[in-house]
Amino acid sequence: MLKTIARMLMLMSLIFLAACAGDVKPIEEPSIGANTPTQSPAMNTQKPQNTEPKQPNETSFKAELSINLKSYSDQLTEYDLPALEVLEKNLTALVEHDHTLYQSGFVNKKLADAMEPYYDEQYQYKFTDIESIDSMLPNEHQVNITVIGQRLDMAAKTVENVKMLYAIRPNDQGEWVIYIID
Repeated sequence: MLKTIARMLMLMSLIFLAACAGDVKPIEEPSIGANTPTQSPAMNTQKPQNTEPKQPNETSFKAELSINLKSYSDQLTEYDLPALEVLEKNLTALVEHDHTLYQSGFVNKKLADAMEPYYDEQYQYKFTDIESIDSMLPNEHQVNITVIGQRLDMAAKTVENVKMLYAIRPNDQGEWVIYIID
């Protein structure tokens, strides 16, 4: 019984290793013609292609807001449309490093100060799309908008993908403001 289990484990290991070996294309015989160069398999110098998308580096990174927010207006009711305006102001403030505009969109100064880690001179943002828009009505009318893009950390010289959830709703005076960025 023990030998059978050991054999099965070895067989499964071999199958696993073979599966992990990657795509191995069979060597094709070249057709022999007047202008066809011949190449032996040992002399094949083609490099495998990298299938991972290239991350931009800090020299090619361009901070921008490349989302057409008006194109998402059909996903909101007319009452909820001011949420897109609040979002646009905040994203623009992050891209342009406008500290006053950034802080003006929050429900209060305390929350604006708590959200300061997103706003830092060492960061540059490129916002490229909206992943989702959800309206929530149970207790308070709120619109949740998830924005995606990239952030360049100039101190660390790295570019990372970002996904930011904005919770936007009217305050007590009826003005649409940001209640949280997560």
